[in-house]
Amino acid sequence: MNNLLESIKPKYIKLIKKSDYKFTSSRIIAKLESSKWYGELTIQEIRDIYDMCGIDALRVSAWDYRFGDNILIDGDD
Repeated sequence: MNNLLESIKPKYIKLIKKSDYKFTSSRIIAKLESSKWYGELTIQEIRDIYDMCGIDALRVSAWDYRFGDNILIDGDD
């Protein structure tokens, strides 16, 4: 994978692109295109992704917040 955008599950990329928050959506897409590692995202950017994708941040584990396993493509996807 060349950038983080290619590592995010496609269903989440679609939700981000369809978001009503056009400025935030375009900013997040640009950040994902310019980043290689999940760790390059800020907490605010992760929260914005969760908001746009309808992910309940209160139900996300600390592991998923830290490493992004819930939104990143893994070997089984």
